[in-house]
Amino acid sequence: MDDTNQAPIIVIGGGPVGAATALGLARQGLQVHLLESRPTLRADDRRTLALAAGSQHLLAQLGAWPSVAVTPIHDIHISQRHRFGQTVLTAQEAGMPALGHVLRYNTLMEKFSEVVQETPGLCVETGAEVTAVIPGNARAEVVWQCQGQERRAKTPLAILADGGRALTAQVFGAAREKPYAQVALVAQVETDQVAGNLAYERFTSEGPIALLPLGQSYTVVWTGTKDRVEARLLWSEAEFLERLQEAFGRRAGRFLRVAGRSWFPLALKVLPSVIRPHCVAIGNAAQTMHPVAGQGLNMGLRDAAQLIQLVTRDSSADVGSGAQLQRFVALRQRDRRWGIAFTHSLVGVFSNDWPVVTQGRGWALAALNGLPGMRRALTRVMSFGF
Repeated sequence: MDDTNQAPIIVIGGGPVGAATALGLARQGLQVHLLESRPTLRADDRRTLALAAGSQHLLAQLGAWPSVAVTPIHDIHISQRHRFGQTVLTAQEAGMPALGHVLRYNTLMEKFSEVVQETPGLCVETGAEVTAVIPGNARAEVVWQCQGQERRAKTPLAILADGGRALTAQVFGAAREKPYAQVALVAQVETDQVAGNLAYERFTSEGPIALLPLGQSYTVVWTGTKDRVEARLLWSEAEFLERLQEAFGRRAGRFLRVAGRSWFPLALKVLPSVIRPHCVAIGNAAQTMHPVAGQGLNMGLRDAAQLIQLVTRDSSADVGSGAQLQRFVALRQRDRRWGIAFTHSLVGVFSNDWPVVTQGRGWALAALNGLPGMRRALTRVMSFGF
C-alpha cells in the first residue's frame, strides 16, 4: 500500500519492537512518525538479547540484522543439577541454520539507527516525551513534549511499543500484574573452554541458570530470591565464581572471570485489552514476561510482524479501523495466550525444588529426550510462536 496523502502512523517507543514496526510499515510505502524519548536510537546498553529464529528472519527482511558481534545458537542443553533428566535441542535436528542468536542490545540498536535514517517515509523524532494518547472515533491524538515545546498530531493509528506503565495505563487501563518471588542476576563470565554455539539451561536448588554464548564468553542469567541475589552481588569475584561453579557444575568448563554483575526484578504484566479506537499496544506495552523461556522480546517482534502484515495489506482507509484492530487481536490471540501461559507454567515447574516437582521435571526431560518429534515441535514453538 502506498498513500503519501495519509496522515502518518505514529509509533511510540524506539526500542527493537517499535523500530521494527516503524521500519516495516515505512518500507511498504506508509508515512510513519517514530517518537523516542531518548536523545538517540543508539543505546549505551550492553544487555544481552537472545533472539529466536523467527525474530532473526523478520529483522533480516527489514534490513536491520547486524552482520557483526552476533553469535548463533546451534544447540541448547537442558538439565538439572544433581537430578536425573536432560535433553538437547539442536538446530540440525530441527532443520534450521540456528535455533537463535545472541547479541547485545546496543549492537541491534546501532543497526536500527543506521537503517531508519535511510528509509523514505520514516520520520524519527528523538527527545520526544509522549504525555498523552487520546483515542478517537475518527483518529487518535498524540501529545508530546520536545525541546520544551508541546506538540500534537492526529493519526489513524497510534502504536504504543514502549513499556512505560503510566502512559499505557492511561490509554488501555491497568495491566494485570503478578510479581514473581525471584529476581534475575545477569553477568558476563569466561570459562576455560571456548563458548562456541552451545547454550545451557540448568535447573538448580539455587534457581535456574542460563548460559548464553556471546563471542568468547557467556552471559549468565541466574535467578533467585531478592535477598539471595543481592548477596551474590556482594561476593568477591573468587567467591562468586566458586559458588556459580558449585551451582552449575562443570558442563561449560571452569569459570575463570566475571564482570558486569547487575540484577532486575521479574514480573508478569498483561494488558487485558491491547486496543482502543485507533490505538494498539504491542511488545512490552502489551505484555512483560519472565525470561525463563526467552519469549518476551520475541513475542513482541511477532506482534510487530503481524501488525505490519495487516496494515500494509489493507487499504489506507482501513488503517486503525476497529475491524482491522479486532483482526489483529484475533490473529495474535493464540500465540499471546499460550506463550504467556507456557512461560508462567515454566516458572512454577522449573523454579521449584520440591522433591515431587524435581522428579516430575526429570521424567519430563527424560521423555523429551526420547521423543525427537516432540523436541522438534518444542523447537518450532520457541522459534516461531504458537
